[in-house]
Amino acid sequence: MMRDFRVTLRALRRRPLFTIVTIVTLSLGIGATTAVYSFVDGVLLSPLPYRQPDRLMTVQLVIPERDGRIQAANPRAVDAWWRGCETSCRDVAAMYSHRMLVGGAGGTPEALDGWRVTPGFFELLGVEPLLGRVFGAGEREPAAVLTFGLWQRRYGGDPSVLGRVVTLDDQPVEIVGVLPASFRFPRYQHLMPIEVPPGQAQFFATLTWPEWQVRSFGSFDYPALLRLPPDTTAAQAAAEMNAVLGHAFAGRPFHPQVRLRPLSETVTAAARGPLWLLLAAAAAVLLIAVVNLSAMLGARWLERRREVALRRAVGAPPRDAILLVLRECLVLAAAGGVGGVAVAHAGLRALLTSLPADLPRVDEVAIDGSVLAAAAGVTLFCGVLCALAPAWQARGADSMETIRTDHAAARRQGTGPGLLVTLEVAFGTGLLIVAGLLLGSFLRVLDTDRGFDVENLLAATVLLPPGRYQDPERITRFHDEVLRELRDTPGVRGVGLVQRLPLEGRFFVDTLARVDDQRPSAERPLADYRFVNPDYLRTMGIALGRGRTFTEEDRARRPIVISAHAARTLWPGEDPIGRLVRRGTEPPREVVGVTVDARIVSLEHDVGLVAYVPYWDLPMPGGVYVVRTAIAPTAMAASMTEAVGRVDPAAPAHDFRSMDAVLAGAVALRRSQFSLTAAFALAGLLLVGLGVYGVVAAWAARRRTEFAIRLALGGGAGRLVGMVLRQGLRPAAVGVVLGLGVSAVAGRALAALLYEVSPHDWVVLSAAVLVVLAAVAAGCLVPALRAVRIPVWGLLRSE
Repeated sequence: MMRDFRVTLRALRRRPLFTIVTIVTLSLGIGATTAVYSFVDGVLLSPLPYRQPDRLMTVQLVIPERDGRIQAANPRAVDAWWRGCETSCRDVAAMYSHRMLVGGAGGTPEALDGWRVTPGFFELLGVEPLLGRVFGAGEREPAAVLTFGLWQRRYGGDPSVLGRVVTLDDQPVEIVGVLPASFRFPRYQHLMPIEVPPGQAQFFATLTWPEWQVRSFGSFDYPALLRLPPDTTAAQAAAEMNAVLGHAFAGRPFHPQVRLRPLSETVTAAARGPLWLLLAAAAAVLLIAVVNLSAMLGARWLERRREVALRRAVGAPPRDAILLVLRECLVLAAAGGVGGVAVAHAGLRALLTSLPADLPRVDEVAIDGSVLAAAAGVTLFCGVLCALAPAWQARGADSMETIRTDHAAARRQGTGPGLLVTLEVAFGTGLLIVAGLLLGSFLRVLDTDRGFDVENLLAATVLLPPGRYQDPERITRFHDEVLRELRDTPGVRGVGLVQRLPLEGRFFVDTLARVDDQRPSAERPLADYRFVNPDYLRTMGIALGRGRTFTEEDRARRPIVISAHAARTLWPGEDPIGRLVRRGTEPPREVVGVTVDARIVSLEHDVGLVAYVPYWDLPMPGGVYVVRTAIAPTAMAASMTEAVGRVDPAAPAHDFRSMDAVLAGAVALRRSQFSLTAAFALAGLLLVGLGVYGVVAAWAARRRTEFAIRLALGGGAGRLVGMVLRQGLRPAAVGVVLGLGVSAVAGRALAALLYEVSPHDWVVLSAAVLVVLAAVAAGCLVPALRAVRIPVWGLLRSE
């Protein structure tokens, strides 16, 4: 075995360029595939880091009367399950994520994202603290548990932090524990299909509800988790929970139904399609590379047929030829696999920077033992695949005729090379089609009419300490003063106040109906409410279609501005100005203006119904201040901080972002998905061209004598070029047809990732076919031109 290994290494050293190219090609292909697989493994395949994660379920409510809208749980439902469930659903925990002001030790409060969770939450997950304790099942006193990262950053890893009292939104809270560094918990938007700004939890606090909230039939704002008892199925638990809900919501015009879903599926739902697509693209490029290398090795072993025949002539067993090929291919694949691991480490860092930061479980992605095992399997697979073509070539080199002359044998290459060209062209065509469809979707998203202007806009979030801002009049005065300070700041051309920026999700959803609408509230249309100042629409560049916006003189009235879609829904074909609408059971409001439709939730969602209400009618303890500037937006951050600080230093401005950055974040997933797939498609296209060139060039080199005779007998150069081109284009045409067929079959799965683009878009399909055939023609053209420049008489004399 060692002798054969040394023989293989000597043979590879004699062809250093071939060896280096082969190893580098395999390293890049295996490395790219391994890097993408590490994401698939870390995000989709690895179990969640909790006790028996397969028993954890997310509890979602579906309200049939609300068009099957998926909702979170509410306090009434959770309390009913605690009290009414006997077996299946007693282990339920609810939570609520929001940004809170964390203070202490006389310092400036810091706005941090955190979760308020019901007692027993950590016991349900099976998480043990690093220091101190977590919330017990009967915990009622305010307490907080820190994540490891916040403990290190804010408190320097000091163990004496236990027992320290800090303030959360002006309320004293005792720190009782610190979580281990390995603890991860999903973000809100990964638990519920609700568009909210991303935020990673940095602490956990106790959640208790007042009695009035437990009695309420609203507030569907609390994601819930359930741990299934042993020997209990999700269907059995859902049936018991629905029975309890039936009693809790008896007599109401809507009837929530429980939908249980494994926590792992809920968390990774949005990432599954894009990650599997990226892995398929990387695997396709790897297969194209392997097919190329197989063709190269096959051509090389055609040249070594005399060597193999000599081995057979002196007594080597028949299997030696195949083993010789397999050894060489496995050595090359092993070297490529080692290089692939190094490439995967670099590729993983590149993927972490190119994929959106809010991808679920992205901080759990690593190249660990399972990923290395997968890389080893891919390496072995590549080695075997690479050996197929050369083993086929080497199997028949056993005749004395081959020893005397192998010209005829060299010409009889069979259908192998053509089949390899067909396969790589099929893979390349499919990749280009996918990249083209994703490009079309990305461009359609960018070309969507947003309904607002993003240039020169800077936004900052401000939270008010609720302990000192409980009076609505005081909240209104704070907003009035901050707006006045910002308007007087040099370089500011407009100031707006809103609770959530466009493209950052929903904020306040409630019914919006005409005052004469007699339908039950569950059947009335829902609208996204924004509580804004009079100058908000102008600052954001949201144009008025008719009427006016409200003004300071409207403080004694109840005006409302609605979107054009809302006007068409409530008064189709009629003028809505001056009409009265109602939110829930509140007093009516007069419609004073209608705006153009703006994409409030996201670029890819329907515009929906939107209503703008003066902020003084429902003062919120905080909001987002947005300014339109005459200079670069980022240069205004310090001025905005100073303006807010002059009103109240205890309510710091934070989370500064430009609307350009918000827009970029809204399309980040599509941009990364397209750019990575396009990179793989271009790499595959390059490999297709090189592979066709290699196969056709080898075929032309073996027929140099025939070409010389044809030219000597008066054959035209054009016919010779046509022969060479047909050698590559014929199998390529079959490959294109196969690629189109595969893309048609996969169209239904791909449709979920597209936006306003059909998976069978003829423009994309035609462009992909033309580009692939152009690459194939380019790969054939060089050997074709070389064939017509053969030194005819010199070659014939040498023959």
